[in-house]
Amino acid sequence: MVKVAAVQASPVWLDAKGTLDKTIALIEDAGRKDIRMLAFGEVWLPGYPFSIWLLPPMQAMEIVMRHRANAITVDGSEMRAVGAAAKRAGVQVAMGYAERGGASIYCSFALIGEDGQLLMNHRKLKPTHMERTVWGEGAADDLQVVDTRIGRVGGLCCWENMQPINRQGMYQQGEQIHVAVWPSFGMFKGAPQAYALSAEANLVQSQCYAMQGSCFVLAPSSIITEEQLADITMGDAGAAQMVSAGGGAAAVFGPDGRRLTDPLDEYTDGFAVADIDLSAIEAAKVFADPAGHYNRPDVARIVLSRSAGPKLPAAEASKPEESAAPEEAAE
Repeated sequence: MVKVAAVQASPVWLDAKGTLDKTIALIEDAGRKDIRMLAFGEVWLPGYPFSIWLLPPMQAMEIVMRHRANAITVDGSEMRAVGAAAKRAGVQVAMGYAERGGASIYCSFALIGEDGQLLMNHRKLKPTHMERTVWGEGAADDLQVVDTRIGRVGGLCCWENMQPINRQGMYQQGEQIHVAVWPSFGMFKGAPQAYALSAEANLVQSQCYAMQGSCFVLAPSSIITEEQLADITMGDAGAAQMVSAGGGAAAVFGPDGRRLTDPLDEYTDGFAVADIDLSAIEAAKVFADPAGHYNRPDVARIVLSRSAGPKLPAAEASKPEESAAPEEAAE
């Protein structure tokens, strides 16, 4: 049995230094509780730029610039500090963060081993809707599952977890523990048209991922505090009606889809903790293994080929278009 935990907490919003200090404190707390793996939510460091959904793009630009200013590099001092804390505590750390790559910013996910070494870095393949005003796109082949001391681990950011192609790509790599990182679900409590972004809808995605892939899923999320609301809405009355404090909904799911943790109070920092046994994966896969005996790669090949449209053979595609033959023209 291995003890794992999904974090539900509020970062020190748009403050890389403050959030780093809090991250280290939470890692140390996890170590004292004998937690072997600790997972933080989407862009936990330095926090999700909620304002981009609530305000016109140019009005939200102040928040975008603060978010950019607090982004970190994968090999920078902040990530090294997280690694050092992980090593001291003996905890494997999965963390969503805003990654600076050159002059661009990415919504990324890092996995750090209990020895403090970076095991994986993943950039969100396709930022969702308004997120494209903030983050660049990850590389097409960046679906990673890596060996760790507690099992084969992978992770995806927010609605990446809903994409069928992404899921199948992770399952095919033998994923045993998956981290589905989410932002706060307090973002759209006042906007009924945005149910798809609610805690209920997205935890269903995490649960479905676990059942479909016969793997354990850690689903960490963040919290919006009352103090952060004014900053997020920038004094806009319309925006204030759409966003609410709270929104925490961390959970852990088993390979048969069952929830292994009780809900935490959505306003309160804490860990959703579960003891997991990888042998349960074998029992789940007896019934349906989507990467093995329950898989039809031939069907996937046909469906994907059709969706890509007709493709000419290389020889034909390189030939210049010829005019009709004389006898065809006569007809």
